[in-house]
Amino acid sequence: MSRSALRARATTGSCASVSAASANAHRVRRTHTIRRRTQTVHATDEIDLDALLPPDIDGDLESLQREAGANFGDDGFVLDFGSFDDEMRAIKETAAVIDRSDWGLVRVQGRGAEAAVKTISSVDAIASTSPGTGFEIEITFTGEKAQVYAQNEAFLLLVPPNSCDAVVESLEAAPEVIVAELNDRCALLTVVGPMSVDILRNSGLMEVVELDVGSHRVFGFDGRPVVAAHTSEYAVLGVNLIVDEGVAGQVWATISRTTVAPCGSRASDAVLSELGRVKSV
Repeated sequence: MSRSALRARATTGSCASVSAASANAHRVRRTHTIRRRTQTVHATDEIDLDALLPPDIDGDLESLQREAGANFGDDGFVLDFGSFDDEMRAIKETAAVIDRSDWGLVRVQGRGAEAAVKTISSVDAIASTSPGTGFEIEITFTGEKAQVYAQNEAFLLLVPPNSCDAVVESLEAAPEVIVAELNDRCALLTVVGPMSVDILRNSGLMEVVELDVGSHRVFGFDGRPVVAAHTSEYAVLGVNLIVDEGVAGQVWATISRTTVAPCGSRASDAVLSELGRVKSV
């Protein structure tokens, strides 16, 4: 699986809002604790992780995952936490939190954003442009599925790793757009499984699940933005969390220290491949 250079175009802003600039980064996990600027977040509500576990968590996402027994690939992303079978079972039958930060987090904005998204979709239509809504597309180059979340004059895309380079190149070639890859500043965590309802309810995220699939809201956690989106990618109850790196470790550790099993890309990719959403490698 290729992990080519991440062409990040924003060094300011957040995973909820991005301004244009030039920078170079790589889609690999950094080993140092990430420090972020203090910023004001306008969110609909706060994610109440205190209701799950008193916060006594110190460390970045990678170090906390290593403490939990994670096995990492050469690219720096989590492969598993020791048992592929147990993780598959958790996703399908109980509850899991999956680190999917190897997926591309791509934001395209500007007057040409809608037309740009159409160029990567196998269907020449956009299901919705209303902020807060979302939909799924089949990527024309690869046949894999991507999630698309409509924002104010922009779209935020969750793109499978094997499709990311082709998607970014196509979007960048479109006129009147600004393309930003957010992986250097955000983590993608997915809480999924038929028994995940309790943690979603206790953390205040059930309001997203009660909306249509693809619907998303911006919450706040410790002064940082978290985009929470209803997803059906795994054919069970699920919420995608696009989390500012500054609090990603705390969010992941708090969730994984409940009855929710931590999972890596091996089990996640296997389930999505079974469902025809990604290609097996």
